[in-house]
Amino acid sequence: MKTKIWLLSLAATLTLFTTAAKAQQPEIPHSESKISLSTSNLDLIAANTKSAIKNTSGKAEIALARYLKKIKAKFYGAFWCPYCARQKELFGKAAFTNIKYIECDPRGENPRPRLCQQASVRSYPTWEINGRLYTGVYSLNDLANISGYRGQRNFKY
Repeated sequence: MKTKIWLLSLAATLTLFTTAAKAQQPEIPHSESKISLSTSNLDLIAANTKSAIKNTSGKAEIALARYLKKIKAKFYGAFWCPYCARQKELFGKAAFTNIKYIECDPRGENPRPRLCQQASVRSYPTWEINGRLYTGVYSLNDLANISGYRGQRNFKY
């Protein structure tokens, strides 16, 4: 248990340092970051931070997710990103199946790093809604406002 907590803490620290390095050097694309870790260390961190969505979805979460799919909203993230995991949990398992998720890390499942680069994604999570990029974790109410969603808003989380 202590090892798992230590690894999660390490992963969060590395994410913070990566984000800080990107903020100081915005002209450097994600794939050319100067932060260097061995692949085996990254794989170990990823294995201990990757998790399935645990929260359940309500009708409001599913309706918003379907609306975001309808307007072709995109969610860019990385499988090891704790903030991306938090965003997914806000939707819940059933609702998130409707979200157009784009994996930016080449080691992730169904990776599409080129799409992330083409969209100028510099940090995770990033939403692309109606042609604009929004970085960070957003409440479902905020996503509803940004996207113009007018349906149910009794979100569970």
